[in-house]
Amino acid sequence: MISHTTEPKPYRLTFEHRASYLYAYVEGEHDNYEISRAFWQEIADEVDRIGIDKVLIDENIVESVSMAEVFQLASEIPKMGFGSTRVAFVDRYLDQQEVNSFGELVAVNRGLRGKVFNDITEAETWLMTR
Repeated sequence: MISHTTEPKPYRLTFEHRASYLYAYVEGEHDNYEISRAFWQEIADEVDRIGIDKVLIDENIVESVSMAEVFQLASEIPKMGFGSTRVAFVDRYLDQQEVNSFGELVAVNRGLRGKVFNDITEAETWLMTR
């Protein structure tokens, strides 16, 4: 008999299906390329599963990824299944603004239709008015 142990995820991801977009809330203590890649893929899979073209990602993760990790991840995000999806990304930690802005630049240059915000209301307004 083969025993499989499942490690708990280092983040918690919850979805809320709102009127015209998917709201994804992710929280945790630690972050790195593998963690971020995992939750971005889960979000892409949910977007695909429900067939919606707008998503608001609300990230509440204390630790930040490095610039090298954000470059790698942001280069891959457009290919994960966000091709025709508008993505509003909110980070609750203002000290991560520089790395997030860099990630936005890289991802948008590779085809993502997305924008980074520090405020949920601004993100939702942008998402709904385009």
